[in-house]
Amino acid sequence: MRKAIIFLNGAINIDDPFYSKIIGNGDIFCADGGANHLFRLGGIPKLILGDLDSLLEDVYTYYKNKGVPFTKLPSFKNETDGELIMQEVESFGYDEILVLGGMGGRTDHFLTNINLMTKFKTIRLVSETEEIFFVNKNHVICDKKGFVISFIPLSEIVESISLEGFKYPLKDFRLQRGSSRCTSNIITSQTASIKYNEGMLIGILNKKMVIK
Repeated sequence: MRKAIIFLNGAINIDDPFYSKIIGNGDIFCADGGANHLFRLGGIPKLILGDLDSLLEDVYTYYKNKGVPFTKLPSFKNETDGELIMQEVESFGYDEILVLGGMGGRTDHFLTNINLMTKFKTIRLVSETEEIFFVNKNHVICDKKGFVISFIPLSEIVESISLEGFKYPLKDFRLQRGSSRCTSNIITSQTASIKYNEGMLIGILNKKMVIK
């Protein structure tokens, strides 16, 4: 399976070993100041894209000398650097795209990245503690027994949602935006399934809360 890893400029706990381990598991791309994170980890990206207003000068010089390609964008544009690099990387046909640095720091950017998941459905926002992903209409989660997970509607209604393999199952439930009904569930099976007919749904997996 072809995997890409995107570094954004949001706050991350760069000293957590999660980040040094993950950079060896896919092709790496950086949006602007996301390259500052990767520089500290000792990784080399396939591309740095953005207006480069957040990129440290020594990081720019280092990667330029390494022959890393840059796509310089204007400061005044209609999209964030994050959206544009997601669009670029998705066009390469990766099976999975992990986005780091998309959850911490500025709340407006975090919520924008959540919103972008309705457009780029193969991306996963990941950190050392959580993983956020778009839930397809017939979605299966494997090998996560005991993990705490929440489901959040991004549409006004998620119609006829059914959950199997969870502590709190559902059958043909009409989940409305603003409801907390699907918060803090627990996966109880090695194979858990989520099905629904209409709407848009994301899952938030807590990687640190595992119920034995």
